[in-house]
Order: sequence, then C-alpha cells, then structure tokens
Amino acid sequence: MAIASDVRKYLKNWMRLPKSLLAATIFASSLGVFSVPSAEAGQLKAVVEMFTSQGCSSCPPADKILGKYADRKDVLALSWHVDYWNYLGWNDTFSKAEFTERQYRYAASFRRRGVYTPQAVVNGRDHVVGSHGGKIENLINTYDNGGKGLTVPVNVTHSGNEVRVTSGDAPTHGETTLWIVYFDKKRPVKILRGENRGETIEYHNIVRSVSLLGMAKGGKLDVTLPMKELKRQGHESCALILQRTLGNGLPGPIVGATVIDDLLGS
Repeated sequence: MAIASDVRKYLKNWMRLPKSLLAATIFASSLGVFSVPSAEAGQLKAVVEMFTSQGCSSCPPADKILGKYADRKDVLALSWHVDYWNYLGWNDTFSKAEFTERQYRYAASFRRRGVYTPQAVVNGRDHVVGSHGGKIENLINTYDNGGKGLTVPVNVTHSGNEVRVTSGDAPTHGETTLWIVYFDKKRPVKILRGENRGETIEYHNIVRSVSLLGMAKGGKLDVTLPMKELKRQGHESCALILQRTLGNGLPGPIVGATVIDDLLGS
C-alpha cells in the first residue's frame, strides 16, 4: 500500500464543481431526446471503486482483483487512475486530476488525513486496501444483507434516438446526485518506467470521464439524453450512479447504479 499526502489541502475546494460538470447539468436538463440498449433493472448489488496507478508497485494485485469483479454481473467495478504518483517516472496514461480529487473527497468523508493506493471504496460507504479481496467481498455482502446496498432502482429505457434514465424514490434526507461515468472495458498497458517498469498490466473498467446529470432532494429523478451524445464520448460503456451528497458537500453512500454497454456498437 502506497500512502500519499495530507488531504487537508483539498478540503477548501470540495464544494466547487468543475465547469464541465455544471455544463453537463444544464445540458441534461434542457434536452428532450436520445437512445441506448436497456440495462437490466435490479441486477447490481454493489459498486466497487478502485483507486489505482500504473506507477504504484503495490497496485497490480488489486488491479487483478478488480478484473474479477468487472466480470461479475452483480457488481459495478470501476478503476479510477490517480495522478499523484506520476512524479515517480511514469505518467499513468489513464490518470486525471479530477479522479484524484474524487479520492480526496472520499478521504474527507471517511475522516482520513491522507489517501493511498490501491484503495477500494465499496458503495461509497467504507474503504479497504484494494489487494484485500476477502475484505472487499465482506463489505459487499454485509451491505447487501444489511439494507445498505443498491436499494434505489436506476432504470434505462430507449426509444428511437433517445435514452431515458429514471430512478426510484431517492433518500428523503439530503441531496442525491446522478452521475454518468464513461469507461472502457479492458486495456493492456506496457509500462516503460517507474516502479512497474517492464511490466504489461491489464486494466479493467477504466474510468475515462465523469459528469453530473442531475440532483434531487428526495423524490424521483427523470433525465432524457440523446444516444448520439453518449456515443460521441468514444467509450465502450457508461455507468449511471445515484449517490447521496453529505451535508458538507462530500460524497456519501451510493444507493443505486446501472450500466449501459456497447456504446460503440451499431
């Protein structure tokens, strides 16, 4: 496990959304149409987010574990590549500062002073070292059996050239946010420098971009988007994640999710 710097420097910015996310909110609320393959409702029971880096020597075992979850139908597994290890001699080809910021926001939610890789966050509720597969599975089952899994249905329907995303009743306390996360299924990377020099590592469900689709205080969400906009992103799949926002603006529990696959198909 590799530990990074103090989280405090990120706290002053936690209420600030990137302009691209604000623009996405306006875009989503103003459109009336678009199309996509339907996702199977009620299929997912957990979301596992792995914060990793191509430049971290502790990460390859965790990346393999995430690959196993990516093959499962009942778990949404996402690989977020952070950028704070890039100084070690290899720039992670999937890393983005906004992915690092997501991890720091989680650290603040969990009242941690710092971040580390590999880190697995389950349902936005708790974290474990990403290479501890048994502990990840434990959290998945504990939350699912205890009513803290994905309890709010998120459904996708399509007709012609439009896709409609609807959710069940969001939690009545606090704000709930609907995110769209674009990802690619599988990519091998040959690493030429840094701690993993000479290795070719296969990554799974690699997050490439994330945008805000809408927010609600209780009640249901209903958003319609054009299929051509989803395809225009150029990625294989996207996830729709319904996540509570804590009173201090930090990410809270994930209460619902679904996946739209084959965005690059005909």
